[in-house]
Amino acid sequence: MGQRGALRLSLEPRGGRTVLAGRYSGAPFGAVRANYPDDSGIPEVQITNPSGGILGGDLLEIDVALVPGAAATILTQAANKAYRGVEARQNAAFRLGEGAFLEYLPHHLIPFARSAYRQETEVRLAGDSTLLIWDAFSAGRVARGERFAFDGLYSRTRIFRDGSPEVVDGFELLTGGEPFGGYSYLGAAYALAPRDLDPLVEELHEALSRMPRALASASASAPGLCAVRILARDATTLYRALNTCRTAARDHLRLPPAARGVW
Repeated sequence: MGQRGALRLSLEPRGGRTVLAGRYSGAPFGAVRANYPDDSGIPEVQITNPSGGILGGDLLEIDVALVPGAAATILTQAANKAYRGVEARQNAAFRLGEGAFLEYLPHHLIPFARSAYRQETEVRLAGDSTLLIWDAFSAGRVARGERFAFDGLYSRTRIFRDGSPEVVDGFELLTGGEPFGGYSYLGAAYALAPRDLDPLVEELHEALSRMPRALASASASAPGLCAVRILARDATTLYRALNTCRTAARDHLRLPPAARGVW
């Protein structure tokens, strides 16, 4: 049997910045704190897992709430690893109040040979809240020649605005084959905001289409939504593409530049 870990965070504006108003973490999640890398008042909150990865049978639950007007960037410490064993699961839920802003920018997941991993992420937005979220996966421990040697890999992302679905996306992969078309990393990013994002889509489509060692593009499938798909040859290219999305989205949304990139 694996561990049953829970992480619960609540964030609220206070004194010109957003603070962690409530926090709880149970193993394998580590302690959580808010760091302020610049004077924007937007904290970086890093999710840690001192155990070094996700073990077979683990069930991880993440619940994050941003009250109206709160703004935060949530990161992970490094690429996560799913170790061999029975299916492990992670369920993450985010709730954004009116006028809230969230960046959820986890590092990619590396599924080891004979691992089984299932991930579900749900975000519920208020009418005028703003979201930038991404997710990414490798084909396995590619440097060791482990490509698609996992038993199962499942991911589902659902994003709602005022209760109506804006994004329902994901995949389910079994061992073997070459579903990434020879690339080693798969990424997806979404920007949602109560404004026209067509200029952002055009900018990203142009920038990503010129990026070497990547096959990537952006599209606008609904008003106020920019969706990006990325296939990358290596991790450096993957994060170059993801950070390009983040930089462009922040600029378009008139947010201050990020204090640092995610690598």
